Amino acid sequence: MKRLHFYLLSFLLLLVAVMLPEVQQVLSIDSVGDGVTLAAGAAFAPLKWPMGQNNMGGFKPRLLFIPADAVSAVPTVPDPSEATDNEALVTAAGSFEFIAAASVKKPIYLYSTDGEVGYTAEPQGELDGISYKQTLEFFFPGNLPAMHAFSSLVKNTPGYYIIEDVDGRQMMVGQDGLMATTSPSFNGGKARADRRGTTYSASADSNYSAVFLETPIDMLGVSAGTTEG
Repeated sequence: MKRLHFYLLSFLLLLVAVMLPEVQQVLSIDSVGDGVTLAAGAAFAPLKWPMGQNNMGGFKPRLLFIPADAVSAVPTVPDPSEATDNEALVTAAGSFEFIAAASVKKPIYLYSTDGEVGYTAEPQGELDGISYKQTLEFFFPGNLPAMHAFSSLVKNTPGYYIIEDVDGRQMMVGQDGLMATTSPSFNGGKARADRRGTTYSASADSNYSAVFLETPIDMLGVSAGTTEG
């Protein structure tokens, strides 16, 4: 009988060990006073990678820029305590609402040389206060007056960028109250074979290494002027 109890206890412990990560994904623990309450939301869960999954790097050679003073509302991530699951934690819901009196009434389409759109998110801050510095780079070729005009205007204009990875997921650089700032750098080249154009670098502070748009924007429609996003 003791051996049966031992096997039964061992089986129960093994079952708990297997099920615990799945339970943590559904339930998050929130201590209130002397008690403990359980609430649905984001929690640590296994990171699994299926065999044969595509993983091509890079981003599509197009972006959108939205000046901060052109909109009254932006897509927003939920409060961590109110996220319904882990994906919701880093997904911005809602849309850009443009101000009728603003000079910009839709996202500004930006072309980039293919292979020149880059994005990184490096940790910053001290222990117990770590966040991320999101950094976006892209390159616009040539020596066009329109490019220099954009550079002149964007250098002191905070706002939001939308980029799209090769799998079609759109990401937002800049959040409400944590806008992206842009630094343009022009290089006209020296030799005839040199590349010329402007490298744009934009950065924003965030608690997240990436923020995804819940509702993608039709970038080609914006480029053609047939949609506002």
